[in-house]
Amino acid sequence: MARITNQTTSESVTLLTQHIFGRHPTTSHTVLVMPEASRTHASIFWDGEDWLLQDSSTNGSYVNGKLIQRGTKQRIHIDDVIQFASLDADSWKVESDCPPKSLLVPVTTGLKLIELESLVVLPNEENPEITLYLSPNGHWICESPLGISVLATGDLVGTLDEKWRFIEAKASDETCRIESVELPKSSQLGIFFDVSQNEEHVSLRFILDGYEYDLGQRNHHYLLLLLARKRLEDKEAGVTEAEQGWLDKDLLCKMLGQNEGHVNIQIYRFRKQLVNTFPKSSHLPQPIERRTGEMRFAYANVDISGGSKLTVTSSRKVV
Repeated sequence: MARITNQTTSESVTLLTQHIFGRHPTTSHTVLVMPEASRTHASIFWDGEDWLLQDSSTNGSYVNGKLIQRGTKQRIHIDDVIQFASLDADSWKVESDCPPKSLLVPVTTGLKLIELESLVVLPNEENPEITLYLSPNGHWICESPLGISVLATGDLVGTLDEKWRFIEAKASDETCRIESVELPKSSQLGIFFDVSQNEEHVSLRFILDGYEYDLGQRNHHYLLLLLARKRLEDKEAGVTEAEQGWLDKDLLCKMLGQNEGHVNIQIYRFRKQLVNTFPKSSHLPQPIERRTGEMRFAYANVDISGGSKLTVTSSRKVV
């Protein structure tokens, strides 16, 4: 992310993809208080390769003391000094000129700005009610107990008490349909569960594009095992693919002997495990699909070895 710092006040500003400076308090991302500044004075924006300053004011802007005339664009780099309207105005130093990232800008007072990476949970890792992740086609997806949605710049994200505003690092595709977040149905993807007889130990292996990845044994693999079994049972029963594997959320909690919050933590831990296993992959399918009140294992190509052969409708409680 690019950042500039006011050399007088020490105010640090993270630049949005299209960042507006001016006196107008509602249309400017950074408000300029000096009277010489125009209501919409200048903008700094990312053109795909560099950050550019474009002046749109009456009195102009300055980069390293050079006047930038109205309508003119000027590339800016680290250590450049920017002044708006006058050489006597506060100086803003470019501290970073890295490419933009999608952001969560705090709406609720006291929250921090969040730079989005491959996986983010809200409000925190101890209570992951909402999950944000990057889809294979480059869109940010918001997944909550109510379902999934494609995020667009300006969308509010968060809980009742803690809210952020989503700002995308690139122009939003308003024609994007929810179908665009569907998982790749690659024939090269296989999921293999190895389960002990007492089901206390569940190991997991991925076969992806001809390579095997051993994810070892983890407690959260048992949750995935239950969902995978439901998917296989429905498949064998002739249920259509679109309806295979959906399991009532409350029933899943009862089967595991856990509340919804702990189930969400387990799902997050598995997603984080995938991110750590495939750190450079932005095309890895998401393992869990949700719809209102239900969830299912996303992968259809599943093999389960061992276990007690219980069906997912069993009343067995996990302790």
